[in-house]
Amino acid sequence: MQANDNQSSNCPISNPEQDSGVEAANVGLSKVFSLAKPDAGKLIIGTNALFIASASGFLIPKYGGMIIDIVSREIKTPLQQSQALDAIKNIVTYILLIIVIGSICRAVQAWLFSSTGERIVARLRLNLFTHLIHQEIAFFDVTSTGELLNRLSEDTQIIKTAATTNLSEALRNLTSAIIGIGFMFSSSWKLTLLSLVVVPVTAVAMRRFGRYLKQLSHTTQAAAAVAASVAEESFGAIRTIRSFAQEGYAVSKYSKKVDERLKIGLKRAKVVGLYFGGQNAASKLSIFIVVSYGAYLTITGFMTAGSLTSFILYSLTVGYSVSSLSGSYVSAMKAAGSSRSVFQLLDRVSGMPKSGDKCPVGLVKLQFH
Repeated sequence: MQANDNQSSNCPISNPEQDSGVEAANVGLSKVFSLAKPDAGKLIIGTNALFIASASGFLIPKYGGMIIDIVSREIKTPLQQSQALDAIKNIVTYILLIIVIGSICRAVQAWLFSSTGERIVARLRLNLFTHLIHQEIAFFDVTSTGELLNRLSEDTQIIKTAATTNLSEALRNLTSAIIGIGFMFSSSWKLTLLSLVVVPVTAVAMRRFGRYLKQLSHTTQAAAAVAASVAEESFGAIRTIRSFAQEGYAVSKYSKKVDERLKIGLKRAKVVGLYFGGQNAASKLSIFIVVSYGAYLTITGFMTAGSLTSFILYSLTVGYSVSSLSGSYVSAMKAAGSSRSVFQLLDRVSGMPKSGDKCPVGLVKLQFH
């Protein structure tokens, strides 16, 4: 008895939602990605395909600028016309070949990352269920069934989206931004440095916003779990509620939890709106300044019309990639907030030792099928 008391004191019964102030060890998406070790080869192949697809996307504006430079020349003689047409035909052939290769690599990359993400989340759900089923009975007395089902379904679904769609898009946008900046430097280093002025400000804003959104997302998921728990309890006791005519009380109780979840969601929506509005204004202003200065460089002879066109296409593509990367970062922070509760459950140590599988001599061992 004393040993059991000591064990109970070392492993106190806790409700994950009430322990929101205590961080679980290694809480973060990196712990999700550690489940991807069996699929590391597929991820490497998908990453290489991603680099090829991203690089091919920036070769098209480059060759497009070359076509503009060809048609901008003074073409007077039939020989010059024939040479110009032959050059354009060769460039068009290269562009078509680039499109085919880039499309194949993009399809391979999306397939490998999506299938790997599905396997990651399947392992996460199985690990979580296996860990929960071995917890002591007292844990289930203080933790509602609705809350645990919410962790297994809704939270893991958010993590799945981050580990599949958002991860694939984030890597693609990050690669496109890095490669695009390289092509921008090859066209004009002056314009590139001018366009990168806004990057430090955006990076600082993203970091602070991400931390705040991560905590807010965890609070949102906790409120959703409580609401689901209230609904599950009401459905489970529906006969009692009907017998005492307490439908209005049950609706009022659930409505209160839904309103709490709604207030947090509206607060998060306001913060997200302000962030994306400021980020959009900064990117559009940066493009306007770059185009204006690029026109000046072209008029003064430091750039050709084709180079300026290519640079504008590069900058638009990079701007879109950075903007999409911000959206992926927001989704990743939401997933990190949701994963916090999941990993708190995974890191929880059961207050009871693992149940044995031996039975006393002379008794029949029951097996469940």
